[in-house]
Amino acid sequence: MEGITLTVLNQRTARRIFTKVFPVGQYWAHWSDLDWHFNRIAPGRVVVVAVAITGIYGLRHAARTMAALGSILATHLPPSAHWTWVFIKGGRTISETTITHAQLPHHAHAVLPLSLLPYPYTPTPTSATRWQYCASHGAMGGLCDEVAPDPVPPATPPPVALAAVPVVVTAGNRHQYLYHTLTTLLTTPGANRHNFHVVLGDAPPSTTQLLRLLHLNFTTLHVQGHHNHKLYRYYRQVFNFIATTFPNAPAAIILDEDVEVSPDFFSYFSQTLRLLHKDPTLYCINAHSATGFRGTAHDPHTVLRAQVQVSWGYAVTLDFVREVVGVWPMDPQKSDTLFYDAWLYQHGSRGRECVFSEVSRTRHYGLGVNSDAWSTEQWFLTQPMVSDHDVPLANVAGLVWDVWHKHFSSTLRTAIPINTNPCSPTFLPPVNTTTNFAFFYSQKKLPNGKPDYKNFFYAAKCLNAWAVSDQGLHKGVMTVRTSLLTTVYLVGTPYSPYGHLRPSTIHPWSYDELSDSEEEMVVERIRQLEIGEYRINNINVTSDSLMDMLSRR
Repeated sequence: MEGITLTVLNQRTARRIFTKVFPVGQYWAHWSDLDWHFNRIAPGRVVVVAVAITGIYGLRHAARTMAALGSILATHLPPSAHWTWVFIKGGRTISETTITHAQLPHHAHAVLPLSLLPYPYTPTPTSATRWQYCASHGAMGGLCDEVAPDPVPPATPPPVALAAVPVVVTAGNRHQYLYHTLTTLLTTPGANRHNFHVVLGDAPPSTTQLLRLLHLNFTTLHVQGHHNHKLYRYYRQVFNFIATTFPNAPAAIILDEDVEVSPDFFSYFSQTLRLLHKDPTLYCINAHSATGFRGTAHDPHTVLRAQVQVSWGYAVTLDFVREVVGVWPMDPQKSDTLFYDAWLYQHGSRGRECVFSEVSRTRHYGLGVNSDAWSTEQWFLTQPMVSDHDVPLANVAGLVWDVWHKHFSSTLRTAIPINTNPCSPTFLPPVNTTTNFAFFYSQKKLPNGKPDYKNFFYAAKCLNAWAVSDQGLHKGVMTVRTSLLTTVYLVGTPYSPYGHLRPSTIHPWSYDELSDSEEEMVVERIRQLEIGEYRINNINVTSDSLMDMLSRR
């Protein structure tokens, strides 16, 4: 595979204990995953980096990490370079070689110095098991840091009022991700380790050994299939497992192995879970924000409701779990989607909505089967997340349907209507007090009965809001916070039931009615938001210029 191969060796035995290929021949996101893994390698490990074909192309910020770790060449290589680098984490470079422009294989040879230092003192069976595990596994962060090791098992803080709510973590063979997620989760204020249960899908011994080391309950589900077919069956079995194992629980919190949680994660759920039992028009509580991305997430106290699928870190009632298990097709071939969360949204929600926060309480940081690199970087890696704990939420009781609908209608009725080009720099006037604006765009029903999202796409894109699906819309209206004081409501008319609130003097905005100059403004705005400062450094580097640079160091 094209890209960078990262290999970690045991510094005492030279045994290979971790290897992964990062396809940084793609420009987006994979550099972040590479950077994450570099930062999880324990000091003293022997690290081997090898790159071929187009591996430098998307190296980006990870090159700075490599330079800080001692690489001379990482920040100077051209996209076509072949490169090897062998070093000791926290120590010195053993070998670093490159061919700046090459089509043939690149070979390097090095003599590895092995460490004679003994393993840390192991006064307990748990600590002995820990270092045995670390002798065979790399990139595990503080678990295998011999200088400043994490406590094992992690010390958990006092729990909050979620004593009867199980926390189910879905996981597989990515134990590096899983360890980070679990330690973050276990040390979050309000965590109760007795409520945790990890559900594995055909996980290898490396994962089960880790969970035993952390003293966590786990169950392995044996699932057939490959890729999304297998994931579809796996999540159906997870829901069935929850229904069978926790039949009397009021709700269950579910998240994946590559989701980092906010310090406010459990506090958030303790304030919102009761809504699922009070309001039959809701089916989930999401800790991940559906609309609060970079530039549109400002107030950690605000919670919203809209039509959205379950996201990274969510809660559902056991009644809902039993309901969907009863109608969930066992055979993926009998479903119109292989994505379990999309199936729950399209078929399980039955028009019900979810509650979510304006500023997210989780961040999806991993890359896997369904993680598109561009979308991951554009939306999720940079998504703001609450960094405090015990954040009080504003007007949770106001999310119940009758109260919400009345307040939402009143807000739209009194909002200031605007109908200028949403990509114009003067689209929103400056304000110094809390101000609501209503932007009415043309949205009609297609022959298949679904709304035409073309105008919504361009309007939402202009405001750097989620635009590629109907996720996050409440009855055809998206709430976009462009600043702490400014809220814009994007209202599709006449499709949305709120469309009748459009003043007769306001003409619905339509992309097809733009002038050439206005259309160019939209295209340029979207290009800047999506691509930004897209550039390839060092594209003109040659062997001679590299040697000249090195001779001056």
